[in-house]
Amino acid sequence: MKARWKQMFVWSSLGSVALGTAIALARKARRVQPPPLETSTVPADCSRISIWTEHFQVVNDGGNVMIQDRYLLQATPFKVWSVLESRGNAPGSGPASWKIYHITYLRFYDTSPKEAAPEQGLLQDRFYGTISVVDPSSERLIRDECGRGAVLAIRKCSVGGASNGVETGEIHYSAAPILNFRFEYAAVEKRV
Repeated sequence: MKARWKQMFVWSSLGSVALGTAIALARKARRVQPPPLETSTVPADCSRISIWTEHFQVVNDGGNVMIQDRYLLQATPFKVWSVLESRGNAPGSGPASWKIYHITYLRFYDTSPKEAAPEQGLLQDRFYGTISVVDPSSERLIRDECGRGAVLAIRKCSVGGASNGVETGEIHYSAAPILNFRFEYAAVEKRV
């Protein structure tokens, strides 16, 4: 009789382990892979870029507030050069350079219908920097490109004197992913 009880105990233990493993695997949330990030390279003749982030919620004294950030990037003649990186694989492509922008960072607050919504956002900061986006799926930093769903990363720069700038090492990340962006171009004069 003892052997029979031992055998039943072993089989019930194995059954419990198998059942527990099956339940754990069934409950395990499947990680949904986001679609690959599609980015657009900033055109060389682009004079201004407008970037809007997705709305995000902030808790303050009066309760929850919905916020949207906007970045206005004005092209400058300054560039950051890197002798350690190259732009392309073509022979003689030389060192890589990235355009420096003057960035105006604005914040828009959604207000209740009773209150008047400000038509212009509140100025948060102004600075110079190069733009990059962070791919949320791989956390890879992509320079001189914009893409919906990516986090905007601006490497702050110091400029002045020559047409070169120096990255300060400080990086500003957007509080929410990019919702939309627009490349703007300067008007071309026609000579008669």
